[in-house]
Amino acid sequence: LEMFAKAGIIALRRAKRRNMERIVLACGGEAVNSVEELKPSDLGYAGVVEEHVLGEEKYTFISEVKNPRSCTILIKGPNEHTISMIKEATRDGLRAVKNVYDDKAVVPGAGSFEIACSVRLNEYCK
Repeated sequence: LEMFAKAGIIALRRAKRRNMERIVLACGGEAVNSVEELKPSDLGYAGVVEEHVLGEEKYTFISEVKNPRSCTILIKGPNEHTISMIKEATRDGLRAVKNVYDDKAVVPGAGSFEIACSVRLNEYCK
């Protein structure tokens, strides 16, 4: 790993398979199991790689990537219930954005129908 670092290359070892899949989607390149298998075409790109300690956990943050096809949203909270609620709200919001993107249409909510109906009725009554 030290040899790679001297060449400006960040290499990870003993990374979980799912994390490696995400890194490949974010940075490009290919995951390889040994240095002997490594080819220049296996390399991806990340402008910044940082390790931070949050609580008792270490996290690696990768940013300034080219053509990312993946990202991770880090959710923290005071307890499991709060984290669960934040995850659910985040998932719902992302699904709503995906549906707008896929359908190229928006169905208004949050009382917007009632407001529009009230406006039209008031106009009609004038």
